[in-house]
Amino acid sequence: MSSKKKAKQYCVFIKDFKDGRQYFLTGMVGICEREPNRKVKVSVLDEQMHCTTVITNLKLLSKEEAGFLLSLKLPDRSRWLCNDELLKSVCSLQRNDVVQLSTNKVGIVKDILSLSLYSELKKPHIVVELLDGIGGKTQTVHPSEIVCVSSSSSATASLHAEERKLSSEDEEAQQKLNGRSNLASQRSGLSSSETNVADYPACSSLSSAEHHKDPSEVQHPSNTAMNLNIPDLEIGSMVEVKAKNNATVYGVLRWIGKLSAYEEDYAGIELDYEMKECTDGTFKGQRFFRCASNRGMFIKLAECKPDGRFLSSLPQDGFKSSSCPKGTPVDGKPIGENTTTYLLRTLSSGKVVEDEDLMEDVPPVIESEALLKMEGRMKGIQGHYNSCYLDSALFSLFSFSPVLDSILHLPLKQEEKVQEILRREIVNPLRKTGFVSAESVMKLRKSLRCESFTFEEKDPEEFLTLLLHQVLAVDPLIKIRSCDKIQECYSYQIIMEQDNALKVPSVQQLLERSFLTCNLKFEEIPSCLIIQMPRFGKAYKMFPKIVPSLELDITDLLYNTPRECFICGRLAEVECYQCVMDPYLMPGKNKQFCCLCNKQVHIHRKRQDHVTQKLDFPVDVSATALFPRYKLELFAVLCIQTSHYVSFVKYGPSKTSWLFFDSMADRQGGVKGRNIPEIKACPQVGEYLTMSEEELASVDLKQMDEFAKRFFCDMYMCMYQCPALYLYR
Repeated sequence: MSSKKKAKQYCVFIKDFKDGRQYFLTGMVGICEREPNRKVKVSVLDEQMHCTTVITNLKLLSKEEAGFLLSLKLPDRSRWLCNDELLKSVCSLQRNDVVQLSTNKVGIVKDILSLSLYSELKKPHIVVELLDGIGGKTQTVHPSEIVCVSSSSSATASLHAEERKLSSEDEEAQQKLNGRSNLASQRSGLSSSETNVADYPACSSLSSAEHHKDPSEVQHPSNTAMNLNIPDLEIGSMVEVKAKNNATVYGVLRWIGKLSAYEEDYAGIELDYEMKECTDGTFKGQRFFRCASNRGMFIKLAECKPDGRFLSSLPQDGFKSSSCPKGTPVDGKPIGENTTTYLLRTLSSGKVVEDEDLMEDVPPVIESEALLKMEGRMKGIQGHYNSCYLDSALFSLFSFSPVLDSILHLPLKQEEKVQEILRREIVNPLRKTGFVSAESVMKLRKSLRCESFTFEEKDPEEFLTLLLHQVLAVDPLIKIRSCDKIQECYSYQIIMEQDNALKVPSVQQLLERSFLTCNLKFEEIPSCLIIQMPRFGKAYKMFPKIVPSLELDITDLLYNTPRECFICGRLAEVECYQCVMDPYLMPGKNKQFCCLCNKQVHIHRKRQDHVTQKLDFPVDVSATALFPRYKLELFAVLCIQTSHYVSFVKYGPSKTSWLFFDSMADRQGGVKGRNIPEIKACPQVGEYLTMSEEELASVDLKQMDEFAKRFFCDMYMCMYQCPALYLYR
């Protein structure tokens, strides 16, 4: 009689232990060779090892869980073992589940590849359609990048069970619509336990009796919120609906009123992106507003709240103006002591300013508070031991702009300490008090895991690449297409040949010339674009003066984007690099033409040898359509002189709203003393920027004041932002 076959099951070690001469570590995955009892034999899959241990050292796994853990490096498995619920959710993913990624993006699972059990996964294998409001892009990710799952399996199972019970066509159609409604709610980031089907009538069906009501019974309420006791919302307001899993649906409020089927006040929202089972602004055959198909949602008005991404920054409670009566405590300072005196006193004593409020997020400084809070000595980031490259970069990126605020809150697999130091000891104090001590900066430098960054001279792009790529593992800020290949980077270095015809070029001209010369296109619009000026080392400058374009038009530098003909304004189909500097065709501007204009332009005997390049654009674009222009805004300029970096930062929309920052403007106490950072207003920079390129070219450098001369002549790096996009990325 044959013996009973021993049961086998996958497991993982949850404790470190030693068996003979072999060490077994937490996170190692294996197979139990018999039913667990007091002693269990385990074959480790990570390595060719075997051991006998007790069941308390193990955690049993499903095949999918074992395969998932094997795809991770051993040190990364421990956090998943501490979150059993997330581990099971990720390993039981299904299509159409809503997930939140470590980058804070939310999406819908579109495809799942099988887990390899015996070899480490080399490629990500979950395809997610992102709900980022930009256009439903898909992204392929490793399941370890998922931080939250909102499953739709229960709703789907219920749908199939009910469908088998129904026989009539009306009932079957009704139930299918209900099931799709539950799925739509999940895609919106709302679990079925959080909302009833009736809460979202445009994305769901009604009860059988309500469903068959005549659409003409729906009355048109007034498009006003005055009588609804909702003072914060009105037609045109940006709104959001947030679920417990932090997945948020954003849109514009298009209609407010009563629906005949419901007693509560409802809102009609035009979503930022398409969702199945939503409408074009109609409800039960009656139109209440107009929008694109699958973007109209009706929801209880009480479920709406103002879009948090667009809320303006409010004055901080701890900040008091100079008009406060003497004796009012401000930011923990003794009564009657001003900020500068307090900071100097605490620094001289070796103490660091602490504030419980700095644990909370602080928004960028607004224009009306900028000069009062930021201008003066002992303001900004205090420099220490060759830190000017870091000081100027951080001050430019975070003082008045939220363009990179997302990196302060991204869920990280590691290096959370670096993120915490950056947020709590650099950004928050800078925005709240207008000052960051050298001790806090050194703490950040030491946390970067590269000793040379604590004392050596570096460049801003070196620091940003180390921080964003190697330490925080943030997605690249820039994606550039070159010969059908996508290159990713965090800053772009302008590369071009010397051109004596360009006397005082603008950043717009330099970027266009560089892209044309290297045959490059932006794969997508960057939310933050950092551009390095053409230089050979820190000493040699290709141009004596460069004008930083206040607006950077990148429409003609985008891949697969419709562009207008340079001559007639119709859809362009080819572009010509050799026509760029043609003296008869507005030299310096990009030249793209439709087929007819291309023939007419190049029939000229001096242009017959030009080589044109075909443009990529969507096939369904009308030749006579109006093509939008995509522009980025300048918000900071870094300059260098004799190996010392300073920055000019735009602190508001006014043309003269410019500040100059130097982290080592002065020194106190000699060799063993401390540097004194300083921020000065420089409205004259804005005045110069309003001049034409011809006027700037004719200005004598000797006649320029100190700030303007450094601004135009020592430019090293320009920083641009796209406000419409950094809210999503």
